[in-house]
Amino acid sequence: MQFAALHPETRLMLNSWRALNGIENDEIAQNIKSRDASSLVDRLFMAQRVGEGIFTFTTIGKELKVWTGRDLRDHEIGSLFFGPDKVLIRALLESAVSTPGPAMARVAAFGAGIGQRTDIELVFLPLLEKNGTKRVLGLFQPIAANVSISRPALRFSLTALLPPDPQMPARPELKVVATN
Repeated sequence: MQFAALHPETRLMLNSWRALNGIENDEIAQNIKSRDASSLVDRLFMAQRVGEGIFTFTTIGKELKVWTGRDLRDHEIGSLFFGPDKVLIRALLESAVSTPGPAMARVAAFGAGIGQRTDIELVFLPLLEKNGTKRVLGLFQPIAANVSISRPALRFSLTALLPPDPQMPARPELKVVATN
């Protein structure tokens, strides 16, 4: 699954998840731990499962607010999409926490101008806890270095779904810890 990511920061996020789960060898894990991932902070989000396939944003980075034109806290992730895309993104999120494993969606974002479009990768990393709470840590990663569409984007459409690999081992108690 990690090879399907186009953007280097998406690959960094996926490899970090693998290292934290003990899937990478020690040398690769140490290399990942030594990298500075501070550039990802503005594109990270956290979402919690509130029902089957329904995940609401609990925390979002500044860049996601700019792209959507609103504060998404307490909004469902599926609210970014319309029609069948809403159903598909919900199924992808549910598969991420039930497998558990990283899942990814490729999304086309459309701006207000004629022909304005850019591609985005959405990564969903499961964070499962003993008390049954199911959350995902997510990354909203534009693929192009110079994005030239107007923001907020008018519409997001799914272009590809990459569900988790059911054979990938994972620790079900991986947690996020924030430090200042």
